[in-house]
Amino acid sequence: MENENLVVNLEQDLTEIAGLIWGYMDKKYISQMKRQLDGYRQSCEQNLCKEAQLLKAMIPFMPEESKLLQTVVDTIIYNDMIEKSLEEHEELGRLYRDENKDRENLKKLMYKLVLFKIVTAIEKGSMDA
Repeated sequence: MENENLVVNLEQDLTEIAGLIWGYMDKKYISQMKRQLDGYRQSCEQNLCKEAQLLKAMIPFMPEESKLLQTVVDTIIYNDMIEKSLEEHEELGRLYRDENKDRENLKKLMYKLVLFKIVTAIEKGSMDA
């Protein structure tokens, strides 16, 4: 019997495991979420509030500020997408409902921030967003 050395590369193994998990999550959940988010995005882009329409119209006339203006418009769209998802999925609303309206607003804001991170990560295809 030859002397075989066991080589353990935990970093590589963990990277491969993470890739397998991401692939599974993508196949099972994320691809469905992407389709739903695309629908929300289309709806929200077609029904922009007047403020977002104005900002979007200003972009060609303010080239030095165009990136900032587009970021603000995108943020408004993300907020609208999240609001739409909260309306369609009542179970999410139960997470932040509270008799104390100040606390409810704070909890809703926290959930919206978490959802913003998740939505942007899903759209970019990675949780490193």
